[in-house]
Amino acid sequence: MSERSAAWAEYLGAAQRLDTVRREAADSAAGEASALAAARDELPTVQARLGMQATRLLDTASRAGVPSPVLQPGPAELLAAAEAVGGGPAVALAALRQAGANVEVADGALARLDDGGSGSQTLRNLLVYGPMALLALLVQLAVAGLAGDGAQVFFAAVSGLLLGPLAFGAAWLLVGVVYRDRPRTAAVGAFACIAPVLLAVALLAVL
Repeated sequence: MSERSAAWAEYLGAAQRLDTVRREAADSAAGEASALAAARDELPTVQARLGMQATRLLDTASRAGVPSPVLQPGPAELLAAAEAVGGGPAVALAALRQAGANVEVADGALARLDDGGSGSQTLRNLLVYGPMALLALLVQLAVAGLAGDGAQVFFAAVSGLLLGPLAFGAAWLLVGVVYRDRPRTAAVGAFACIAPVLLAVALLAVL
């Protein structure tokens, strides 16, 4: 190979390497620009969800009667966040998406706490609704028992329609006194107080 041919081959190789570097740099810049745009789009959503979650945490702590959690990051958290996003837009986007995933996990945990709290409160409320419903049922049966054979169903129906709502109203007020700032589970209470007296009327009608 002549000296001119060797120089030309060396030039072509250098040009190809330069083009490869240019393409990689362009691809990297495009990737960083895309990651930066995606991070800017996702950041407001994550911030809004964190704000709503903070409100839920404070409300849950207040209802549970425990000290409110500290929600502001400390020096260690700020340093860890700075290190997490120090590798450029792509790394920052990955950290932001990880934060979104953490919010999902925390939302699920809060939902389980809320469900558990509602279920436990329903059981506690039934300790008030239940005795009231039983009292209304006993009074209803007593009234029906005092009536003649042909009038038992009528008196049971009239007394039941009065006693059931009265028992529910009294129990609803008592639940508010015993368990302040907690759900009163009115639908469950109404069913617990009214269903037994209606069932008693149906049974007396059949018998």
